[in-house]
Amino acid sequence: MSTELIKEMEEILKIPVVDRHSFFQLRYFVVGKEPTTQAKLWRCIRELDARKKSLDAINLEFEGANDKKELLNITLQQFDALTELDELTKQKNIIKKRQVSRKIKAIDDSVAELQLKKRYIEEEAAFFTQFFRALEKVETLKPYDDLASQGAYWNEKLTQDLNLKLLLRQPIDVELAKTILALADDIPVKKFVINLFQEVQKQQKLQEVQKQSLPSEKDEKDEKDEKDE
Repeated sequence: MSTELIKEMEEILKIPVVDRHSFFQLRYFVVGKEPTTQAKLWRCIRELDARKKSLDAINLEFEGANDKKELLNITLQQFDALTELDELTKQKNIIKKRQVSRKIKAIDDSVAELQLKKRYIEEEAAFFTQFFRALEKVETLKPYDDLASQGAYWNEKLTQDLNLKLLLRQPIDVELAKTILALADDIPVKKFVINLFQEVQKQQKLQEVQKQSLPSEKDEKDEKDEKDE
């Protein structure tokens, strides 16, 4: 790799690389895709729980890295404390010290990456916290198993799935139909599907009646033969 290329890369890489979801993604594709306010609240809670676990894990990594670095520094001190060594041993110790120093640098680099990762996680956590507080002003969080909230969630979710099928003129697959029909009778999407199926059945019966009332090709042929005679 040429020196000029390295310089250009270093110049471009002065722009910090953001290694996290954009707030746009979090707003519209993580929380925003949930169909109800209650679902959005619970999504914020789940995302915050995941971020908290990640931060706890990073803190443990910090502690482990610091322990390793302390042990390596002790090793360097031990090398410096050695005296009255022959020339060959001194040269070996110089190389070993360089090896230990590289390990310490690698740990420092790793800690720097962890600190950046921690910052990004904290930024996402702050977003979910603020979003949760804003949603709370719209609707108070209800228990996860609240029957009305669950009913509203599944009604909205399955209605969206159904509307997409109808909009794209795709057939309603069996699993989607079974799921909707398994809902309580007072759920709007179930009422809609039942009415839809009943309408389809009416159309099928009407077509069958119309088909039976139309003369068959054989009847038309017989009738033509009689006229010819």
